[in-house]
Amino acid sequence: MKSSHFKIRSHTRAFTLVEMLIVVTLIALLASLTLGAYTYAMRSSKRRVTTGTFETIKLALERYNVEFGEYPQPNGSGQMVQFPPGKYPYDISGAACLYQALTGDGYDQIKGVSGGAGAGSAGGSSDGKVDGAAEVKNKMLVDIPQTIYMKKGTNYILVDGFGHPFQYVKAAAPTTQAAGGGAAAAPTPITINATYDLWSYAEDDANASVKSISALNSPQVSVRWIKNW
Repeated sequence: MKSSHFKIRSHTRAFTLVEMLIVVTLIALLASLTLGAYTYAMRSSKRRVTTGTFETIKLALERYNVEFGEYPQPNGSGQMVQFPPGKYPYDISGAACLYQALTGDGYDQIKGVSGGAGAGSAGGSSDGKVDGAAEVKNKMLVDIPQTIYMKKGTNYILVDGFGHPFQYVKAAAPTTQAAGGGAAAAPTPITINATYDLWSYAEDDANASVKSISALNSPQVSVRWIKNW
């Protein structure tokens, strides 16, 4: 008796190289779209945080002006610190002045401000507290959230949603009449506004050393900044 042999033909088959390439391409495309959407969402979120903090600082500066009759002036400039270490340098002078002027924590970063009698040897530096001899009673921001300030080196500074220091420059003092009745020479402008310039570089790391007055002649430089001009 002959035995019958039946050949069972498999209906499965392997992917061809072309099909594999198509699958890999689709996966890469989906991944890039997802990453792009995530990056855009994160950048938008950081800009919203920056804008909110920016408006809060502006309101606090107006309160400071009403209280003291002037806007605070940074005690010096050009305190360059890298964010993050080894990367782009940012000037923290204005951010340190803003922190002290609006929180009352210290005064050594505000030009022309002293603690008066009883200030002791603290020198008016910030210590993360708003009470004690080294403080000035000028608290313009109440319950300041920890997300908008940080300690960098020995200074506390106000930072934007990108973790970078806010930039702040007070306008040059107006001219006064020279001795003998002659007109005094007009000071060289250092700001765009007649009061102060406040800005965040936002995601623009490449121009993090450009000042507001320098950007006046090149508006395309500051197009991504969040600014008050």
